[in-house]
Amino acid sequence: MSLTGCVAMIIGMVIGASIFVLVPALAGMTGPSLFLAYTISVVPAIFTGLYLMQLGGALPVTGANYFAVTRWLSPTAGFTVSLAAVVAMISTNCLIAWGFAKYIASYFPAFSITGCAIVIIIIFGFVNWIGVRMFVWIQALMLLLLLLAMIVFGIGGLFHINPEYTQPLFPQGIGKFIMVIAIATFSWAGFIAITEVAGEVKNPKRNIPVAIIISLVLVLFFYILQTYVFTGTLLWSEAPKIGDTAFLAAARTFLPEWVVAFIAFAALLAMATTINSIMFMAAREMYAWSRDHVIPTVFNRINRRFYTPEMAILLMTVLSVISIIFAAGLEKYALMVVFALMVIQSFGATAVWKMPKRASDIYEKALFKFSPFWRWFTWIGCLVCFTLIFLFGMLADLKTGLIFIGILAVGLIYWFWRKSHLRKRGIDLAETLSEMSDEVISELEAT
Repeated sequence: MSLTGCVAMIIGMVIGASIFVLVPALAGMTGPSLFLAYTISVVPAIFTGLYLMQLGGALPVTGANYFAVTRWLSPTAGFTVSLAAVVAMISTNCLIAWGFAKYIASYFPAFSITGCAIVIIIIFGFVNWIGVRMFVWIQALMLLLLLLAMIVFGIGGLFHINPEYTQPLFPQGIGKFIMVIAIATFSWAGFIAITEVAGEVKNPKRNIPVAIIISLVLVLFFYILQTYVFTGTLLWSEAPKIGDTAFLAAARTFLPEWVVAFIAFAALLAMATTINSIMFMAAREMYAWSRDHVIPTVFNRINRRFYTPEMAILLMTVLSVISIIFAAGLEKYALMVVFALMVIQSFGATAVWKMPKRASDIYEKALFKFSPFWRWFTWIGCLVCFTLIFLFGMLADLKTGLIFIGILAVGLIYWFWRKSHLRKRGIDLAETLSEMSDEVISELEAT
């Protein structure tokens, strides 16, 4: 992937879910202050970007975050991070697929929401099986249409803001506002995706940090613009009543129906870009698992024609379809993703902070190096932000938080069983994960 492909992947991953699926529900929770919540939610994303730039500039390999935590902290920490990543990706796939299906149903009521959601997952499983080049072209095309629709809605809506809809800023109180900030951090999840597929990026030591910076600025601009116009053209209390398609109701207040239809089409593309990115990233995560014997090695099989990890793609497709069948509320799935991200990023930031001592040879070859002050600043900032967001999420929905913790507990039981099982076959899993695989070495040499 080129720099353009990286930016398209990140923006497509980040924007798709938040704007067209979660915004109506979040608007009902905090009112006109929604744009402020999204503005503040960029703070954890900035700290995430700081540690990812260091990681991507030094370790441009497939599954970089998983690799760094596993080798520089501990194999158990690495497995925990990877399990949390899978939980996040499956939850996001479920959330977006359901949102996609409901948009379709708003125009074609006869369509089955469950059936439509399953079909979209299968389609993008197939797209990822075809290969990376096809992925980049489809992603770039969908992104261009998405951004055009957002510009039409955002710029056009600025001239139709109803001042009465913008006050008071906090009709539901500061507590709800803080909870929305926690949930809104879900909207920045896509940034970590680029380090998971770094091995397939051209000139990764330059393109990954640059792509993160460009994407961060563009996404923040669009988030603020879209959420401000949304709550300024549609009364915040009406948004949750309308449901997932409230974005279209806001557009109808100042745009002709044919333009609204175009925005609906772009919304579907936004959701599709998110699913597309997740399928791409998740397959590489599971490929890394299989490569390290965490799951059976059959899942690292590469298709001979398209050179894609076909069994890993199939596994992710099946798990996503199962999750759709047992779908819960969209906010619950978003919180599940938030909990997972806070775990992933806390371990990842700590691993990057330890990189100079644990992997001095890799650190010395990095494209750029943060000073000791900025390394400490990034690490402490990450831990403080991620811990607070996790706690705010628990306050918002304790049950979902406990379910997430339970999933991690079951996963760790499997981890220790797998270690014991492989030890009987003469394979030391912890030792295997502590070594640098041939695939990682070749990817590093290629950069």
